[in-house]
Amino acid sequence: MSTRREITEDGKELYFDHGAPYFTANHKDVMALVCEWEAKGLVAEWKESTGIFDCVATKFIGIEKEGSSKKYVGIPGMNAMCRAMCHEPGVEAKFGTTVGTLQWLEDKNLWSPKDLDGKTLGHFDAMVASDKNVVSPRVTAVTGRPPPLDMSLVQELAPKLEEVPVLPCFCVMLAFSEPLSSIPVRSFAFKNSTVLSWAFCNSSKPERSSSTSECWVLHSTAEYAKRVISQTGLQKLPSSVLSNVAEELFQEFQRNELNIPRPFFMRAHRWGSAFPAIAVAEDKKCLWDRSKRLAICGDFCVSPNVEGAILSGMGAAANIMAIISSI
Repeated sequence: MSTRREITEDGKELYFDHGAPYFTANHKDVMALVCEWEAKGLVAEWKESTGIFDCVATKFIGIEKEGSSKKYVGIPGMNAMCRAMCHEPGVEAKFGTTVGTLQWLEDKNLWSPKDLDGKTLGHFDAMVASDKNVVSPRVTAVTGRPPPLDMSLVQELAPKLEEVPVLPCFCVMLAFSEPLSSIPVRSFAFKNSTVLSWAFCNSSKPERSSSTSECWVLHSTAEYAKRVISQTGLQKLPSSVLSNVAEELFQEFQRNELNIPRPFFMRAHRWGSAFPAIAVAEDKKCLWDRSKRLAICGDFCVSPNVEGAILSGMGAAANIMAIISSI
């Protein structure tokens, strides 16, 4: 649930929801939370039609009517709810600090996270990790450092997390000086494309209007992203590679007889772990070690979407609250 702010060379501010473009809510507990967020002005319904574009037939083959299924977006960006939760009473949020190690103090029965320099960040009764890579060797492949959590501390949970398969994605952020009037919908999926999976008009979302530009976000297929990553690895990509990705995705967008002009802004972003391919907890909602009061939660536990992440977080919170209330 990310929102990116970009500044063009001539000083224009552009905003893109370059992660999840929207979310849906079907579970009653999630709907109750969404109603709270709506009342606080943190989310709103995105009342736009969606469609499917067939790249072989070069035409839209299906358009879903406005409001046939509720799609929600954050206000003014998809990160609004996360930002708001950081300011809830009793919450002390710390940014700009990487937790290098999660140390379990057996003698004190407490957790002691440490930063990359080994500095202790405090002692805690319970710990929640919402990153599937907390015990994964993928961390070492990307950063050169060992994973934050020693697998020997959570021997029952570790096998489920050691290698969570993911479907990667590349996102391309585009800004046009004029509305793309040739496109009859504001979000659509691609059929018969090996390069593009979705396109979304960010500017059509509530409270994102701009009189000077229309912003779109393109998502690649997992197939395309895997091909690029197999050639480049997981290290930080040079700007030349990202520029090539942006150009390839835009050309696929442009070549489908939609009369799309050249954007005045274009930038690619690698979303390496976009969609987990499995659910490691399912009905249990999260992975839970009661003896050490450790919860591991996220979309990879329930389902690969925002609602899955919310349900998993609720499951982790319920386990911890049950323990804390009995202390």
